[in-house]
Amino acid sequence: MQSTGKLLEVSGNGFSPRAIPTNIPMAALIKTTSLSGYWDLVDELGGSPEELLRQSALEPEAVSNLEGVISHRAEIIALENATRELHCRDFGLRLAERQDLYILGPVAAVALTASSVGDALERISERLHWFSPTANLRVRREVSSGKSLILYHNDPSLPRYRSGLEHAVGVLRNIMYSLCGKGFRPVEVYFSFPTAIPAQRYTDFFKAPVLFEQQQDGFLVNSSDLNKPLNPPSQELRRLLRRFTREVLADYTLDLGTQVEIIVENLLPTRNCSLNTIAAQLGFNPRTLQRELAADSKSFERILDSVRQRLADDLLSNQEMPLIQVAALLGYSEQSTFSRACKRWFGCSPLQRRKQLRH
Repeated sequence: MQSTGKLLEVSGNGFSPRAIPTNIPMAALIKTTSLSGYWDLVDELGGSPEELLRQSALEPEAVSNLEGVISHRAEIIALENATRELHCRDFGLRLAERQDLYILGPVAAVALTASSVGDALERISERLHWFSPTANLRVRREVSSGKSLILYHNDPSLPRYRSGLEHAVGVLRNIMYSLCGKGFRPVEVYFSFPTAIPAQRYTDFFKAPVLFEQQQDGFLVNSSDLNKPLNPPSQELRRLLRRFTREVLADYTLDLGTQVEIIVENLLPTRNCSLNTIAAQLGFNPRTLQRELAADSKSFERILDSVRQRLADDLLSNQEMPLIQVAALLGYSEQSTFSRACKRWFGCSPLQRRKQLRH
């Protein structure tokens, strides 16, 4: 039975259903990992992943490889197309069951260096634009005694389909499992839409009361859960980095220097891209890795600098990306450090280099 409870009052960003807009921002992109598991799930349900993706204006190969970024609007429509065409009304929840914190990539690695669950969520919230500039996560602490809110919403220019919101909040459940452990239970779950499937399906999934037609989408949680240490931080981070490295290099038979380049490029935004981290992921101790690279006339420091220089041009070419974000994605904690590196590489400031690239 659908709950009739009321969401605690939260100011701002209330949502209402709207038609699919045509004025989607240029930056409305999302990492392709958001559709991790989509291919197999559609196939298992008797559909054609290629056909559904093309109907959604997506290249099947990009989704199959889980590389790069895709239109966030198209990603949402791909979920809705599968829901409708396959007559699978809980498709969003089913896809969420196949995903976890790892789909966030570098954002996940940053989160797992936090000291507490709440700190990890704040780090995800602050950096979720690396995953998608149009996805937003907010943590509202102590909205009532001992209770806090974790809320998800997309940019209001994006289409609002039930399947997409179910998927996002379902993935949030699995993120909390990664941070808190499988024993995590929300106090209540909120959805802004009316239920179109038996409410028990939601209750079974979230293991908590689920309220519909609320102001926003997300969880009410015990504040004590946010104060807990991670589950446990070192083991989960090592697991993620091992999995990340294994999957990044899965399709490559490359020399050691190129393997280091690939891992560096993917871990730069985490600010955890040290010689020790890279060596551990490749099964070397740091001195041995440096020695092996030196035998090829390479070094970790030169590879790191070279990757940053190459990526700097790619990122600066995006005229709308703030320079502080460019610096962060290159692994710099201070914009001034990035500025000095830019002058060394290109003989000019980041802003001047951006102007050069424009022409």
